[in-house]
Amino acid sequence: YDGKEDDLIKNLTKMKAKQEKTAELKAIKQQSVRALVDENNPGKSAEELLAMYDGKEDALIKNLTKMKAKQEKAAVKEAELKAAKRERVSALVDETMPGKSAEDLLAMYDGKEDDLIKNLTKMKDKQTDKEDEAKAAKRASITALVAETSPGKSAEELLAAYDGREDELIKNLTKMKTKQGAKIKKQKHAEITSLVEVTNPGKTAEELIAAYDGKEDELIKNLTKMKSKQELKASGKKSVTIATDATGNDSDKDATRRMVVALVAETNPGKSADDLLKAYEGREEDLVTHLKKLKKSKRNVA
Repeated sequence: YDGKEDDLIKNLTKMKAKQEKTAELKAIKQQSVRALVDENNPGKSAEELLAMYDGKEDALIKNLTKMKAKQEKAAVKEAELKAAKRERVSALVDETMPGKSAEDLLAMYDGKEDDLIKNLTKMKDKQTDKEDEAKAAKRASITALVAETSPGKSAEELLAAYDGREDELIKNLTKMKTKQGAKIKKQKHAEITSLVEVTNPGKTAEELIAAYDGKEDELIKNLTKMKSKQELKASGKKSVTIATDATGNDSDKDATRRMVVALVAETNPGKSADDLLKAYEGREEDLVTHLKKLKKSKRNVA
């Protein structure tokens, strides 16, 4: 460049400017790499990567940018999944009422939401089983009460009408049963009073009712037996004074009566001999036949 020193200076100045620009650009790229490494945590330091990609910083930036995009996408998906799990936990807490709020449980199980959901789901299943058992027990109770009270509708009809209000239905049927029970008890007390008047067992009706409270059927059975025996005894005494016919035998009617009294004493059909004779007036032979069959059936059972 002898005599062209100005051209040389100009060229060198351009080169210097270009090198400075390249160095500045490289510094900017290195700064970008460092920032991306801080965000992505690729497993190696920025300095290690810059040394490996010296002169290929653009490729390194491109790879780190792709990594960042993937991580951001994964983070969004994770956030959506976590939000869905939070909603699921809140719904399960509302259903199971575990004693702590959804927020308290989520704080305790942070990062372990799947375990929390699993535990709450188990709790829900157990509660559902218990509810099913309780509902089945209520259905059985209602069916039994309907059979006892005969309210005019079937158990299925009432269960459909009171779906979700089974306790209310049980309460109403129980009240009905209590009322009907009081009415039946009153009728039994009246029957006992009548039997006591006829049999004179040595205690008043009130005393016997108190002694057999809740066992009125047993008392009625005993008093009916007593009445039948007394009738049989009275019939035996009466037969002594009965006039005989020309052949020397009692009349057929009196003989039939004695037979009925004897059969009633043996079979205890639930009614007195007088009541049965009155009911079968004119059909005494049919009555005797029925009582003999009853006697035979009781012997077979025994």
